[in-house]
Amino acid sequence: MDISSNNQKEFVLFGASGDLAKEKLYPALFDVFQPTDTIRYIGYARTVIRNDAFKKIVRDSVLKKYPEADAKKLDIFIDRFEYCSGTYDAHGIEQLKRNSSTVDRYYYLALPSSYTLLKDIVDGLSVHGLNKKSIIVLEKPFGSDKLSAKRLNELLLKHFSEDQIYRIDHYLAKDLVQDMLAMRFANPIFWPIWNNTYIESITISIKESEGIRDRGQYYDQAGAIKDMIQNHAMQLLAFTVMDQPKSLSASAIHKEKIRIFENIQLFNNDTLHTLAIGQYEGYRNEQHIPADSMTETYASMTVEIDVPEWRGVPIRIVSGKKLDEKTTDIIITFKKTNSNLWEKEGCQIERNQIRINVQPHNDIHLRLNSEFNSTQKCALPINLHFGFKDNKHLLKDPYENALRDLFNNDQSIFIGSQEILLAWKFIDTVLETLNISRAKNLEIYDHLHLPRTEQL
Repeated sequence: MDISSNNQKEFVLFGASGDLAKEKLYPALFDVFQPTDTIRYIGYARTVIRNDAFKKIVRDSVLKKYPEADAKKLDIFIDRFEYCSGTYDAHGIEQLKRNSSTVDRYYYLALPSSYTLLKDIVDGLSVHGLNKKSIIVLEKPFGSDKLSAKRLNELLLKHFSEDQIYRIDHYLAKDLVQDMLAMRFANPIFWPIWNNTYIESITISIKESEGIRDRGQYYDQAGAIKDMIQNHAMQLLAFTVMDQPKSLSASAIHKEKIRIFENIQLFNNDTLHTLAIGQYEGYRNEQHIPADSMTETYASMTVEIDVPEWRGVPIRIVSGKKLDEKTTDIIITFKKTNSNLWEKEGCQIERNQIRINVQPHNDIHLRLNSEFNSTQKCALPINLHFGFKDNKHLLKDPYENALRDLFNNDQSIFIGSQEILLAWKFIDTVLETLNISRAKNLEIYDHLHLPRTEQL
């Protein structure tokens, strides 16, 4: 990487007039901004907007999230912005050549990852030599299968080196996900028991209470497995079961995640009982959805990692829309003790469990057994709770975390090309299996009658 920390920086945001920029990126950029920074921001989009009108959009976006934002800091921040209108190709991008030889650039593509669109942009940057001394940032999806992901990677690597490419998954930038490494590897009490000797099962659950809203055109081509499991859920899984990296460097962390994806398989290689899909009632009435759509809005799969320390541990991955709640959880259930001192008293010892709520509560529950019932002489379960209820100011927005790492040139929570290809390889196999009898296995559900696997 030839980005120097001493050079003038510019942050170029493609898709500057879009919802992602307004709702997430402008507030996050303000979060990480310091008035002493010399960075400047260029908004780029096809929409024709006057510079003062664009600055108002940025200001309104920040104030919508932070009504009490420091006025002086905000004025300095807004003054660093300018707007550039043009096409997403070499002709339009030529405008960005101004001052390009004297600055380091971050190109953030807040745009759909269409291959054609992405090719036009990266070709345009390369034609004008703008791919030097730069970093490019992309949002998911990273392809729609292994073949398209490989094609996308080859396109990017034609113009940028791997350490110039930052593929963002905002789930990995959530505080509780980042804390997974600290919880697991900074606390020796967990080291000896984080394996198949003591762990009975793991659940990675991403539930949403809403439907697809206005995403019909995209979602019907993707479904729950491609939209959520291939990326978010599998990355959460990797952070949960990966071995301790040799260091906190991006390459060391990516190496351990790759080992997990190289060895993931359906539990016991059983395709009959490990997969389930469903579709919420009324999905086919949503805008842009065909009346005969077979797309899943719910999916559940049970996998295992075929390495010595995890072999035999069922790992359930589930994601769905219009379920009973909106929550993302990582649940580690430990095996029952072989020796029960309270068995003569008729007491059953509950399994220990760690539940990490990634959102919305951002907390950790640890279920232990403790002898509080003196009359029954039973070791009864209690829940120890650690959260941020009284310290919400400690929680950071995921995009703030991601941008901070980006500006520090730290790829630890960004996704490497090999991870993407291995994840797609597994998901492609799962989808091929499901598609053999998709119509037969697709279960219609609603919030009162959830999919069968959610009732277990």
